[in-house]
Amino acid sequence: MITKKENYSHMPIKLILIRHGESDGNVQRKFCGFKDVCLTKKGIWQAERLAYRLKGLSVDAVYCSDLKRARHTAEIIFRDRGIDIVTNPKFREMNFGIWEGYTFEEVKSKYGYGEEFNLWLENINTEASIPQGESLVDLNNRVMTKLNKILKEYNKLDIDKTIALVCHGGTIRVILCNVLNLELKYMYRIEQYPTALNIIDYYDYKGFISLLNDTSHLEN
Repeated sequence: MITKKENYSHMPIKLILIRHGESDGNVQRKFCGFKDVCLTKKGIWQAERLAYRLKGLSVDAVYCSDLKRARHTAEIIFRDRGIDIVTNPKFREMNFGIWEGYTFEEVKSKYGYGEEFNLWLENINTEASIPQGESLVDLNNRVMTKLNKILKEYNKLDIDKTIALVCHGGTIRVILCNVLNLELKYMYRIEQYPTALNIIDYYDYKGFISLLNDTSHLEN
């Protein structure tokens, strides 16, 4: 039997995907894509628990969304490692445009979308853009263009590398859909809890998921 390592020409790249800790927007159940909200006390505790869990894991590079909730999570987890945390707006959550800062119910009542809003929530039309915001296709193109560029840079080195990316639920779901060759309209069927840990091993740009939405560090 040919194993994954024997079947591909380059050394693998391990991607550690981490969702930020609980934020004020999560608690209030608001659309907070580009809106810069802070972690809650619980979110800080969640990040500290994940930091303890990962303390024995060697990480070569850390990337992060430039939004506060992701940056703060990354700083808590990796602050004592002497690694620069590289922030990039390409790894932000989806831009919810004029919906930013409102709850689901407030969006429906304020803008009167009704059935159109419900259809968007079901991801039936992945190309439908929120006014002044993005579509799922826009999100996918933004995130994957940047991630593929990073993977290409490390693939050229042809040595084992472990990189971490601390970002958002939507960003992570897009990456997972690409690995699974899953249509974007199904992305919200992939659960991502605060500080969820995901691991993808890339062999010649082909990803293999070895861990998904793991939050065992939050258990007693």
